[in-house]
Amino acid sequence: MLSSEKLSDIRVAVLGLTGIICLAYACLALFYGNPDPMPFWIPGLAGFASAAIIFIAARAAGRKNTRRAVDEGYFADSHRAQRMAYWVALLLYPIFGLLLTFGWVTPGVAFAAMGTLTGAAFLLLFVWFDLRGRL
Repeated sequence: MLSSEKLSDIRVAVLGLTGIICLAYACLALFYGNPDPMPFWIPGLAGFASAAIIFIAARAAGRKNTRRAVDEGYFADSHRAQRMAYWVALLLYPIFGLLLTFGWVTPGVAFAAMGTLTGAAFLLLFVWFDLRGRL
């Protein structure tokens, strides 16, 4: 049986890895000017895999340890990350609007980068807040 701390560690690790994959996809799309710098299904597959891993870990931890891992600190970190990621996502529109206006990126690249940056913002902010709360 996994402890609540181990379950939290697994959650942070897989969400962090998924966030890094989304961020890498966006950075590579912008760097290469190509909307699919790696196979398009990799960020989505990483998200599904992280959900499956967290689900399996929660089942292995049991109901009591899962409730301990999803405490008020988890909800506070999640809500804080959601609030900040919302503003990051909104700021992407004027930034990419300017990039598109000046012709520095194509619409396909902007769409790919904005989509994966929006996901990466929440995931990486959640990991950041969770890790900061542990110190």
